[in-house]
Amino acid sequence: MSSPATAFLGASTLLGKYWTNRRHFDYLIDKEDFQRTLGHSFRMLVCLDPAVADGPARMRRTPDMDELQTYQLLTHLADIKPEFTVYVTTCDMLPEDADENTPPFEKSNDPFVQRRITLYREVNRQYGRVLNVHLPEIVSHESSGFNDLMDAMITPPKGKGRLPFAPFEKRQLYFSRRILGDVERCIPLGIHSIIPAMPPLTTQEIVQALRPELEDRLLDYEPDQPKGSNRTSIHSFQWLDPKDGYLVTREDQLELLLFFFQSVCT
Repeated sequence: MSSPATAFLGASTLLGKYWTNRRHFDYLIDKEDFQRTLGHSFRMLVCLDPAVADGPARMRRTPDMDELQTYQLLTHLADIKPEFTVYVTTCDMLPEDADENTPPFEKSNDPFVQRRITLYREVNRQYGRVLNVHLPEIVSHESSGFNDLMDAMITPPKGKGRLPFAPFEKRQLYFSRRILGDVERCIPLGIHSIIPAMPPLTTQEIVQALRPELEDRLLDYEPDQPKGSNRTSIHSFQWLDPKDGYLVTREDQLELLLFFFQSVCT
């Protein structure tokens, strides 16, 4: 018999609070409360990768915390018995030009990325029906620690020193407040993976839009600087037509950027 219960793993985090304030879940669970899953099966589980829950930028700066939280989740996955899982993770395990048909990396020399790979593979090994949500660069005007560039735009470092950002690196900023609508549009499709791909903006374009006075503090262009990401979605037609691989147009992305951050980038 199918279980009627639903659970959200990571409920007290930024994405968790936003999601669970708008949708009912029978169990709101955090890493300290794994014992609440024992003996229960769930019709649906939403599970956040620790890097998504606490912010990719923050977790990169605190590898010990990321390793601990990743280990805690890995050791409890077998105790949780969902019929359907929405697993929300980052795009780090995918190439910079990936779409949903692109296989994740087998392994990585970057420990942060390797932890994402390990969790992804274990979630999909333990559970049958999984919708993997690979978020691009997550940004939020409500919390720091999700994106170093956006944190610097909101609270620029004191002084006139260089900002450690390449001017022409492509960035695909994903606004945390989109998550619920974007995922719920895809659940009925029965697909395995989605990338809510945003049109790329260069670092320079973002700075020009939000804090033009900081543009001359970006790094000088060098040929070996990172090129950034240009990931697309084969499912983008569910959000936008024509089918160019992105959720919104470039113009709409800039408007969203200004809308979310104009009140804090002053």
